Order: sequence, then C-alpha cells, then structure tokens
Amino acid sequence: MFVAPIPLLWLVRGSGPGRAAACGFAFGITYFGALLYWILLFGELGWAALVLMSAGFMAGFGALAPAVWRRDHPVPAGFMAGFGALAPAVWRRDHPVIGTLGLAGLWTVVEWIRGMFPLGGFGWGQLGSAQVDAPALPLASVGGVWALSFAVVLVSGLLLLAWERWGSGRRARALALAMSAVAVAIVPAAIPTPDADGRAIDVAALQVDVASVQHLVGDQEDIAVAQLNIDRHLRLAQDPPDLVVWGEGALDPGVSNDPSAMQEVSDAVASVGAPTIAGAVTDARDGTERTVTLAFDESGAIVDRYEKVKLVPFGEYVPFRGALGWISATDQVAVDRTPGEEVTLISLPGLPKIGTPICYENSFPSIDREMTRLGAGILVVVINNASYERTAASEQHLLMSRLRAAENGRWVVHAAVSGISAFIDEHGRVVDSRGLFEPATMRTMVRSSDRRTLYTRLGDWVPWGSIVLVVGLIAFPRGRRRPARDPGPLPERPRTLVILPTYNERATIATVLDGLAATGADLDVLVVDDGSPDGTGQIVRERSETDPNVRLVERSAKSGLASAYAVGFERAISEGYDLAVEMDSDLSHRPDELPRLLEAATRHHLVIGSRYVHGGSVTNWSRSRVALSKAGNLYARFCLGFDVHDATSGFRVYRREALEEIIAAPIASDGYGFQIELVYRAWNLGLSVGEAPISFREREHGQSKISRRIVVEALWLVTLWGLRARFRPPSS
Repeated sequence: MFVAPIPLLWLVRGSGPGRAAACGFAFGITYFGALLYWILLFGELGWAALVLMSAGFMAGFGALAPAVWRRDHPVPAGFMAGFGALAPAVWRRDHPVIGTLGLAGLWTVVEWIRGMFPLGGFGWGQLGSAQVDAPALPLASVGGVWALSFAVVLVSGLLLLAWERWGSGRRARALALAMSAVAVAIVPAAIPTPDADGRAIDVAALQVDVASVQHLVGDQEDIAVAQLNIDRHLRLAQDPPDLVVWGEGALDPGVSNDPSAMQEVSDAVASVGAPTIAGAVTDARDGTERTVTLAFDESGAIVDRYEKVKLVPFGEYVPFRGALGWISATDQVAVDRTPGEEVTLISLPGLPKIGTPICYENSFPSIDREMTRLGAGILVVVINNASYERTAASEQHLLMSRLRAAENGRWVVHAAVSGISAFIDEHGRVVDSRGLFEPATMRTMVRSSDRRTLYTRLGDWVPWGSIVLVVGLIAFPRGRRRPARDPGPLPERPRTLVILPTYNERATIATVLDGLAATGADLDVLVVDDGSPDGTGQIVRERSETDPNVRLVERSAKSGLASAYAVGFERAISEGYDLAVEMDSDLSHRPDELPRLLEAATRHHLVIGSRYVHGGSVTNWSRSRVALSKAGNLYARFCLGFDVHDATSGFRVYRREALEEIIAAPIASDGYGFQIELVYRAWNLGLSVGEAPISFREREHGQSKISRRIVVEALWLVTLWGLRARFRPPSS
C-alpha cells in the first residue's frame, strides 16, 4: 500500500491539471475497477457507473495536485514552526516535503468528500482500510480512517522523494526522507489506545448457510432463512448467553409481515431467555418499507428498534427512478425503502446501550462514531453479503468493522447472516471469525466501554485540517526559482526617453515638461496625445518647435493607456535609448523625483516609483481610497507571488534590454492591469525589480484615465494569472 500510490504521485507532480486529471482518472479506473469487481454480479452497467464515479474523484485529485505540490513551494513564515522539535530539520527546509504533505491532505479530502457525495457517498476503497494489520492502526483512534489514509500517501510521497534524492546523488537527504517515511509508518504503534472498561457480556452470533435455501424465492426463502436462525438459536437453551445476534436479512418481509412467523421467532427467543438483536426488513404502518434491527427482550417481545439511515443507492432504493426507468436493471429494486430519520441506539434490559449500524452503514465512520458518542458500550453490525457470493466484498467489509472498532475503542460484533462473521476487540483485532457460508454459533465474552477516543470526541478533524492545508497551499503564491540576473552597468549619462500619455492635460503639460528639463538628466520626452479636445497636442507641438528634446505623437481618438505606452516603448527600443520612463502628465508624478528612480536604475532592470515603501506617501486621497489601493496591491502580491509593494504605480523606469524581453509577447491588459502585467512579466523573467519612494499627489486638473472597467479588468486578470501560476506544471 505504501508503494502503490507512488507512480500516480510521480505523474501528477510533474503535470498540468489536464494531464494530471487524466492520470488520476486512469488510476481510479484501474483501482476501483479491480477493487469493486464483485459489483459485476449485478451487471456491467452498475459496475461501470460506480467505477466511473469513483474514478472521477481521483481525476479531481489529479487536477488539483499540481497546485498543491510544487518543487519550489514557498514556505510561509512560521508555517513549519508549529512542528517545533518534532519536525526533523529536513522537513523544515525541504520545500517538496511541504508539497507532499499537501498531496496527502488532498487525497484525504477527496476520500472524505467521496464518502459524502453524491447520493450520500461511497466509502469503499479508502487507503486507510488496508492498514488494519499495520503498526499504524492506533492512529485511527486519533483521526479515524482519514488519519491512516493521510499517513499512507505521506509515506508514499516521502519514499518517492527519497528515491529521487538517492538517484541525484544526495544520499544523506534520501536517507533522512526514508527514515521519516518509516517513522510515519511505525511510530503510531506507540499511540496508547483505551482498553474497554465496562462489564463483560457473553455474546453469541449466529451464522447460517443461506446458500442451502437460495433455490427458493420470495416469502419461501425469507421463511427458510428465519427457520435456519431459529433452529440454531434454540441450541442455546441449555446455556443462554447475555445477548444473541442474528445477521441482516434474518427476518425479511416474508417473515416480518407474517404474524404467525413472527410469533415463532418470539417463541424461540423466549424459550432461550436471552435478549436478541436481529436484522429485518419491515413494512411500517405508513406503508413504507424499512431496513431495521429489531431488539427482543428475554420474553421474546420487541422492545426497541433501529432504522437504517444510510440506504444503499440502487440496492435499497433507486434514485431518480422516474428519470431512470428506461434502465431495465432498476427493476431489480422493486420497492424504494425509506431511511430512518436519525441515528439511535438499542436499549435492552440489563445490557449497556448498543449501537447497531446495518451493513452498508458500517462503511461510513461518522455513523459508528455518532453511536459511540451517544453512549453505545458495544457496536453490533448486522450484515447480509450473501448476494456477493464468495467474492472479496465480505472481507473488505470486515476490514471496515475492524477500523470502526479501532476508531472508537469499542468491541464490534460483526454478524453476517452468511459470513464472514467475527468478534473484534476494541483495538481492531479479530478475536474469532467464521468463513463464508459456514454455519456456526460464535460465542465470546465482549467487554463494553464508556471511554472515548480522540476521534470519537473530535470527529473528522483530519479532513477539516487537510482542507485548511490544501486551501492554504493552493492559495499561497507559487514560488519560483528566479535566476539571479545582474543588470550590469549603465553608461555614465544614459540616454532616457520619458513617455507621457496625455488626454486633456492642457493645464499641467507645460509644467511637467519644464520640470523634466530642470532635472539636468539626459532626457528626451515623447508625448502621446489621444486627440485631446482641450488643445493639449497644440501646446506640445509648439514646444517641440523650440525644444528638440520634446516630440509629439498625435492619435485621432482616445485609445488607452497601454497602447500609448506601447508606442513609446517601441520608440525607445528602436532608437536605442538606455532607459524608458513611464510617467503621468497630471503632476501626480513629480518630475523632481525622477532622478531618484534613474539612480536606482543603475542597480535594477525595472524601478517602480512606490507609494507604499518607506519614504513613500499619498496626498489628496481619502483613507478609504488609500486602503483600497493598498488592498489591491496586496491582492496582486498574494495572487502573483512577487515581492512588489506598488505594482499599480505608473511611475517607473525600464532598462531597454529588459523592456525588449518584457514586451516580446503582446500585452493583454490596460490601465492598472497593464502596470501589474509588466511587473509580473519582469518578475517571472528573473529581472531585478526595485522600488524607490515617491510622493504621489492626486491630480487637480483634468479627468482620470482609469475607469471602473479598467479596475475590474485588473482584478480579473490578476486572479486569472494567479490561478494559471498555481496550476502551471513545474517545468513551465
């Protein structure tokens, strides 16, 4: 079991979500197809539907796995601190181990959800079910089957990492990982599990040879099965036990609806004088058919009953019968039984309260846990697996009863009308058992208990914790091994092109041009005007006639900020400028602060004039607007994983060679999204991105070029880029 998941883990870790989903689906088809082969007894359609549904969950695991496991997964500050001295050093500094924990958590969550949806879920095939004879079984008392499944995938993932480290020559790290895997597999054996502390109960469980009467049909078969149980029950008269258990199907409708047959059952119970629990199917007064356990007292009177709350889809009822009526196989289920309303216990005179999950219910940990939480001293599982003949279904079912015993620290009487029947102690060990279709009267001293395990107290905390882990790992930005790229030196006086997009900037453009000229830097200015109705273009045109460092590009209509900068970027590249500057023309970006950015450009490929680093500030904005701006930048940092505090700032300096790489592919956005996209591209290219403080002042003239549409676009694109980054294959 520890080796089996390794190929799938290896495949999904290095794939995109589509390929990983296909790998998961293929794994699921193979795994569940083999595991559930016994469903073929009822036809290929039912088997195929159940296998495809279960495989679909494995496809979901595969699709999400690339976002959870990342070779260079960043470790948030304090993420591993909670492990303290318990976490080996290799765990604290080896990022793939974090991703491996995430894969274990994701697998656990998928198993948990599969146990709830659709149609109430399907619990077969949980990896933890195979650990009942393993040293890790006591872990079930802490976190249920979910803790065992988590441990199995974690061990598999650690072994895979160890194998990879060994193959790459890192033998010491490989040994540390292998030792961690071994520890996860065997250390749980030291977990103390509570011994049963209640009274001892002499319990007899009856198993009959239903195969001997399967040639009969309808009521005749029901009566024949009941008679087999009556005959075996009467043999206990010389030495009555404290409790007798008949399996599920012992009293089916042919008996439970026949007063004379039920009287014969009551007489048999009374003649032995031992309280008896029997599985039955009854017709209620309201006309509904229900699967129940009936509790007879020592006089043979029915004193209590439990109604099965989790029915078998397509076994005890047909979901959407009206829509599926064209499928002839649904005719095999003639009546849709009605589930019970709530989990209850059986009370019998002189005995502790008893939980009686019925057959299929035992594959759902929550039902046995709820019964234990309500005060069940022992658990009695009545079962009818006769229809599955001599397949592995009955043995798989027994594994789950052993898990329920270990999870809740309760003895389990696993009473199958046709076998396999067993007595299981509170630690999940089989004390006695009988094989399939082997008539037997099993008898063992069973001890009740009032103690509660951690799992009984806390329930499904492992899946919930796994959800937190998985969501956290998916949400946390994807880390990247960014190449260390040295910007290299700039010329002593680098040629710089300042790009000024304008639209109705008549009131400020001359002041901006004067301010730039006063910096003393080797600056050329390119004004890209979008046909400003207020005459901005005319002012710049007149200025260019007397100042050779000022040029004008006139466009006939308002075409957007991104396209204006694209025009300037192309000029800067084609004309060989060393630096290109983005800057607003409304005095929100002060020209006298440009030298600070130019100086920082000697150390970085891209320098951003930042409002939100030490020394930066914002004036003329309300507190709410500042908060929204900071929140937007924080969201961008969170989604995209870069360490930039003001990615929406439009005051920045690019080196030409960096700009060529950044805009090599078409830009997809405008406005705020445009600014963020360029920073994100620079970051992913491994370029050096720096921030220099600026004092931003809201424009006092003209109209902002940023619309609500542009803001929404930016948020949407940031979210989209973040999702793509999280699901991108590691090699991308």
